[in-house]
Parts: sequence; structure tokens; C-alpha cells
Amino acid sequence: MKTALLLAISVASAGVAIPVAANDYVKGSYIHQALVQVCSKTADDDRLGLHSTLKAYRISKQAAVEKVVCNGQHLTDFARANQAVKVTAMLQPYEDRIKGRVTIQDVAAAAAN
Repeated sequence: MKTALLLAISVASAGVAIPVAANDYVKGSYIHQALVQVCSKTADDDRLGLHSTLKAYRISKQAAVEKVVCNGQHLTDFARANQAVKVTAMLQPYEDRIKGRVTIQDVAAAAAN
């Protein structure tokens, strides 16, 4: 009987506490700030600013290319849509890794020249 009462009280209190915590989390969270800065640096075509922002938040370029979404687009697509040429050039090798592109170079022919 006591466990049922404690369970009912904990469920009722959790229902009240969770929406407040979730609302505070969305407004000023660390992750939200990081994403806003990454997306704004990308839209501004600020290659060095993006590099320092990723470094400050300890986000690898590979992880940014794979997981960051700005306005519903992946980071490289967002950069292309905003005509951020410098940022696109910086992130292109990391996007190529995802696609599985392989370049084959003839070592013997390069050595003969």
C-alpha cells in the first residue's frame, strides 16, 4: 500500500516538474547555443569562426557534417544554400567520407614523371 502511494506521488510530481525543466532546457541550453553559433558562422561564410566555434564546443568537423542540422538541412547543404563557398570547401572532405568516395591514384605513373 505504501509503495503504491509513493509511486502515485512520484508520478504526479514528475508530471509537474518535467515540463518546466524541458522549457528551460530549450531556451538557453548549451547545445542550443552551440548549434546557433555553428549555423550562424556557416551562413556568414566565416570559415575561421566556424573552426574556432567547433573547437570551443569540442565538436569535430566530421561530427558536425554528419549530425548538425540548420533549418532542416545538413550543415554542408545549408552552407551551399547560403552560398558559403569557403565553409563548403572546408567541409567537403568530411562530406566525401560519408559518401564513400574513393579516389584512385596511379602511383607508378606519378613516380615516372
